Amino acid sequence: MFTKPANPQPATSPTPGHRDAHRPQAALARTAAASHKTGMTSGELLDRIRSKRAEVERYVEVNSRRRRLLVNLAVIAGAFAALLTAPAAVGGKPFTDWLQEVFNSSAPAWQILCLFATLSSLACVIATQIQKSSNHEQHIVRAQELRATLEVLEISISSESLTTREATGEFLKCLESGSFMQPTHVKG
Repeated sequence: MFTKPANPQPATSPTPGHRDAHRPQAALARTAAASHKTGMTSGELLDRIRSKRAEVERYVEVNSRRRRLLVNLAVIAGAFAALLTAPAAVGGKPFTDWLQEVFNSSAPAWQILCLFATLSSLACVIATQIQKSSNHEQHIVRAQELRATLEVLEISISSESLTTREATGEFLKCLESGSFMQPTHVKG
């Protein structure tokens, strides 16, 4: 039924039961580490950690700015929509007639007010939906956690409380947990 090949290849997958057996990234890292006899120095690892921290910092900065912009747009557009509809509702026909005279418009003033109120409401809804669908809040929190973990890892390496091998393992975990981040294209 099952025959062994004449020249079996050595298994490159991790041993069964190993905690990272299902993670191809970890298997790739172990293979790369095995083929690189001297390994990475703590200085090289620190450089990579600092580089990743800078990347995470840029991500937090850009996405925090984007989130604030969307929140501000939603608040301002919603308030503007209310501001446009309230006077016509409270002032009634005398107010809209007065407004029509002030702007010397042939179109009824209430239609213009409603048009701009509708556009403002639409901007508010779109900004809110973009913010919710992009998960800015959740991603920012995760990136801040990653930034703190990288900082602790950097201090641990600098103070030699972790070996380079242990620190490399922790750094690989950080890389994996930061996979949600999309590259930011910021001119700097």
